[in-house]
Amino acid sequence: MNPGRGIGGVLKGVYIVLVTPFGSDGRVDLESINKNVDWQISQGIDGVVATGSTGEFVGLEDVEREQISEAVVRAAAGRVPVFIGTSAESTEKVIANSRLVKKMGADGVMVLPSYYCKPNQEEIYAHFACIADSVDMPVIIYNNPGTTGVDIKAETAARMFRYSRNLATIKECTGDMRRIREIRLLIEDRMNVFCGWEDLAYESFVMGARGWISVIGNVAPRMAKELFDLAYEQKDLGGAWKVYLKLLPMLGYLEYWGNAPQILKYCLGKMGLAGGPVRSPRLPLSDEQKRILDETCVLRGSSEFPREGAQV
Repeated sequence: MNPGRGIGGVLKGVYIVLVTPFGSDGRVDLESINKNVDWQISQGIDGVVATGSTGEFVGLEDVEREQISEAVVRAAAGRVPVFIGTSAESTEKVIANSRLVKKMGADGVMVLPSYYCKPNQEEIYAHFACIADSVDMPVIIYNNPGTTGVDIKAETAARMFRYSRNLATIKECTGDMRRIREIRLLIEDRMNVFCGWEDLAYESFVMGARGWISVIGNVAPRMAKELFDLAYEQKDLGGAWKVYLKLLPMLGYLEYWGNAPQILKYCLGKMGLAGGPVRSPRLPLSDEQKRILDETCVLRGSSEFPREGAQV
């Protein structure tokens, strides 16, 4: 594994938050995980994240989460860091989940605050401090108030970064660019933010975000990596803008249609990779949505994408 990609130092780069492929029988398709991950790594991404929101973790049984975690670690085979979503309502369950995936060989975990009891800022801080004390591996703090109804304020994030280096970065999904600025102003020497809002990736890198927990990377990993490298590493904002414009239509669909797993799985299927159905109560895409995706520029004429049914 290339240490420059983050483990053992500052986390940075493009980490793909993976879909969970299901077979026609509704079971997790473990063999296809290897196919998807192997292709994404071949495209140059910096890391992968399993059993996150895009991976439909709330619809998975515990044994399925374990099977997926093992499959992704095995598929990555040390080539890139693997983070596993270990979120749960109770702090104790998160710790148990995190210790388990560490034994499997995961490099780190990604964790939401408790999402049902609606914790206050002090409870959020205590949740992550206890996790940091109990799990000796990098933790990506996952702030997604649109889904959880809980917002980790900048002051709380800064306090957590000061508390433990295990709390390695925060995936920011507020959709508010001021939040990155607020965190940087509070704790510049330890600031490490990952973009978590798809159609604010360019803006986030300009503001200093050092990475991207990328949804679109499931189907456009090379372009996602190119955008990050141009904007953050090379400071070529003009070149990055050109790539961003190509990605923007799909980024918008993923962020605002409200059915990102369905979008990705449909596109993966068109590419000859593994998607399959989604777990209920999610419904399939409409015919109109499929038509729009079929015509989206990022999916037409790009050498990045295998043709439908191609071997990958």
